[in-house]
Amino acid sequence: MLMLKLAFRNILRNKRRTILTMLSMFGGYTLLVLSISVQNGSYDQVIKFFTKDSTGHAQIVDQTYLDRPTLYKSVPATDQFYQQLMALDSVTHAVPRIVSGALAYGEAKSFPVQVLGVDVEKEASTSFLTEKINQGRYFSANPNNEGYYEVMVGGAVARQLSVSVGDELILISQGSDGSLANDLYQIVGLVGATDGADARNVYLPLAAAQDFYVMQDKAHYWAVLTYDFADSDQLAQTLNTWLSNQPDTNLEAASWKVVSKEFYEAMTADIEGGYISYYIIVILICIGVLNTVLMSVLERTGEFGVLKAIGTSPKRIFSLIVLETLMLAVFSCVAGFIVSLPINYYLAKVGITLPDPVEFSGITMSHMQGLWNISVFTDPALIIIGSAAFISLFPARRAAKIVPVEAMRSL
Repeated sequence: MLMLKLAFRNILRNKRRTILTMLSMFGGYTLLVLSISVQNGSYDQVIKFFTKDSTGHAQIVDQTYLDRPTLYKSVPATDQFYQQLMALDSVTHAVPRIVSGALAYGEAKSFPVQVLGVDVEKEASTSFLTEKINQGRYFSANPNNEGYYEVMVGGAVARQLSVSVGDELILISQGSDGSLANDLYQIVGLVGATDGADARNVYLPLAAAQDFYVMQDKAHYWAVLTYDFADSDQLAQTLNTWLSNQPDTNLEAASWKVVSKEFYEAMTADIEGGYISYYIIVILICIGVLNTVLMSVLERTGEFGVLKAIGTSPKRIFSLIVLETLMLAVFSCVAGFIVSLPINYYLAKVGITLPDPVEFSGITMSHMQGLWNISVFTDPALIIIGSAAFISLFPARRAAKIVPVEAMRSL
């Protein structure tokens, strides 16, 4: 208790210097909180969109499918398999998909496309496909009155083939049995922009894609979602454990980090690049703290000499300097927390309006939102307090090693 009183008295000796030092740590803490919140929040937004709409949090595939995707490597797409999959506690959504290429024909033109066969009902509740329709409507799982399956096409397909809602589309490809696959479909919806991720896609109902590619009760992969994309590794592990207990299976589960390795590595590199600004903030704070503590020690050299002369141990003087610095850092972080809390709440709930909305995976992002969790506030506090404590060690060591006779000459 006596040490706390002495430390508090000492930091109030030079109020101007104390206030300036606290302002630098307060500003650094606030900047770190808001920077980490906005950066991590925006990355979370992107990953949530990407995984929910594209890869899922994990995928169930043939063991060799990710290395070399082909038409012939498939997974079961039966209702029984789906029911067993959904019975797992960590699984919230699961949808089977068929992905392959084809040549699409309009009235007078042809265009290479990527065909995605999806379960119409499951896909609507899993991905953002229904939200990406900019013309027409969502397709039906069953053939229409004329006996044709309905399809939706991407913007580039519609532009290149000069087709629109209500027109017919012919697809030609190869079936999994080696036969020539060809069929006629009716376009009921246009998806995404002409230059987006879905621009070259043609969406078929799963049953239609299975008939087209001769893949009865099969798909190329299951996209599986859990409660949070951050738990994707645990989800993949759970799925692999479940799959290992299935008889005669050659299937495996992989998280989205493995499925889209390049995307994950690019995101990770971008996040790590943002740490440079954090390092700069911390270095500037450390310089300010070091200057303050060192000046304080130099001004009190005579005082430390007297304290040592009357029997104060070097360890006690060392602890006093460190304690003073820690008190400054803690007070600064508390003030920064009070100020940054409502600002970060606004960023997390409302966000920053982007001057030019960004389209990602066919969904328009008009706001950049912050991250709202305890680590956004605790991590900067630990960085500031830890850095201040580390910097104070050098002046504290100097004060602890003062020789009383030489120090008292400065009085």
